[in-house]
Amino acid sequence: MERGRILTDEHFQTSISGIYAIGDVNGKLQLAHAATAQGLHAVHHIAARSTSDTNSCSVSRSVDPILDLVPSCIYATPEIASVGLTLDQAKEQGLAAKSHKILSSANGKSVLSLQERGFMKVIYLEETHVIIGAQLLCARATDMISEFAVAIAQKLTLEEMASVIRPHPSFSEMITQVTTL
Repeated sequence: MERGRILTDEHFQTSISGIYAIGDVNGKLQLAHAATAQGLHAVHHIAARSTSDTNSCSVSRSVDPILDLVPSCIYATPEIASVGLTLDQAKEQGLAAKSHKILSSANGKSVLSLQERGFMKVIYLEETHVIIGAQLLCARATDMISEFAVAIAQKLTLEEMASVIRPHPSFSEMITQVTTL
């Protein structure tokens, strides 16, 4: 224990072999969806250990990169969601990054539903346009943030995200708008 939290390794195993600690007790990320991801990782690690073949584990790598992609969500009006890096964090890491932002008032569904307050912002690498972060303050932000988590995990570019056909009118059209330079 350290400061009331159970210490674990990168697979969420405690110092006692075969005992794992996920969720709030390990103090890493206190979000239900983060606990679920930690639990799945631990189960895969246990399954790989039981077959004595850690290479067969589909989640055998360190979990820290995965935890960087846990969406943060605030269920307010409008909703707030983020994943990956902010522009400031990217610059602190020495990355040549830029951002592109659109207002909710530029989205037809937002206007039709009287939810025009807010914005969507995407952070990307300047040279390659690979998406590294997103911050949303808009209607349905908590539903749409997962698209950006997938984009970051798969190293998708703005152009690849913009090429997806999204229904009209929909809040998700904002993703097309913000990824179109």
